[in-house]
Amino acid sequence: MSTVLARPESIGAQFGDAAPQPASTDGEGFTPRELAALRAPTVPSGVDPTKQQLAYGRRAVPKLIETLTWPRTSLFQQQQSLCFLADLFHRPENISQGLEEAIVPKLAALLPNTDLTIRQKASECLTIIAGHAVGRAGIVQAGVLTQLSERFDDPDILVRRNVHETLERVTLDSSGALSVLEQKLFAPLIAKLPYETLDVQIHVLGTCYNCIRLGQRPLIPAAAVDCGAMEVFTKMLRVGCASEVLVGVGRCIMAFSDYHEGKRLAVHNDTVIVLLALLHHRRSEVRAAVAGALMSITIDVEGKRLVVRGNSLQVLSSLLKDRNELVLLNVVKTITNCAEDYRGRFQLHGCIKQLETVSESPNTQLAEAAKRAIEVITWRP
Repeated sequence: MSTVLARPESIGAQFGDAAPQPASTDGEGFTPRELAALRAPTVPSGVDPTKQQLAYGRRAVPKLIETLTWPRTSLFQQQQSLCFLADLFHRPENISQGLEEAIVPKLAALLPNTDLTIRQKASECLTIIAGHAVGRAGIVQAGVLTQLSERFDDPDILVRRNVHETLERVTLDSSGALSVLEQKLFAPLIAKLPYETLDVQIHVLGTCYNCIRLGQRPLIPAAAVDCGAMEVFTKMLRVGCASEVLVGVGRCIMAFSDYHEGKRLAVHNDTVIVLLALLHHRRSEVRAAVAGALMSITIDVEGKRLVVRGNSLQVLSSLLKDRNELVLLNVVKTITNCAEDYRGRFQLHGCIKQLETVSESPNTQLAEAAKRAIEVITWRP
């Protein structure tokens, strides 16, 4: 199916602002400049990314980087260099060359710039660099994470999104996650989370998940406990966020609940009750994340007791017919945890036939989990 691209002037025509223009299919009728503007709306009016006049060969990237810091460089030349670098950094070999020229601290120094385009393109370059392992290592080694955090309050949404996406990518490696925790950036992330826009929230949750998952004691769970992360996560579940945000929150709760402190806070803040209410969400990704969080929480005695004595096992049992295998796996493991409570074993006796059906699944991991659940439910002292 071909994609229909409408010219900007045709949008206004729909509201009577101009005569309607015929739409173009597959980009026909657009100049390279117009197509570039659609792909990169932050490019300054005087810059054409399709006509790059660069130095020859390996001198291209160093020459552009020199332009960024040269005292006589005009604002337009800086904007132009950043636009070209953002395009060139999509190739890993150019990132390696840029790191040799200390590009990361130079880009970080441009983040507080008063010019919006400079901030947008500098943060975009950092995001692209963080998309490669060598780039993530370079950002951590340059020690610019604190400078990135200073843009959490930037008035421009694109700058904030680029900064948070950069942090999310950096924390994919344990060294990046530890650097974020050591520089005490976890608390500011949690503080900003409820008030950000949807696309930024998703990146912030990704960063939080990576930090909790890859962090080490004593930094984690101490950082999450001290800043009230579980309370924030629970409130976000209550207010009814978008599906993508619910998935991110569920994953964070699951990772946090791997620690005893997280399980205790989940019980104390009634997080379990809120999670149970989301088990019938229409999106399977949300159900899987919620069930995964419950699986981690119910390892604790108080967690499983809260589910069992709240007569919530019927809700879990009803999901044994779910078509999503990840939902099934997490639900079966949660049921196994709850069956360790003697009251839970009696309540779950009626779902043994459904578990036997699941145990015949071609998915060996799911089948083994179902067999284990049956063993626990049928166990008698």
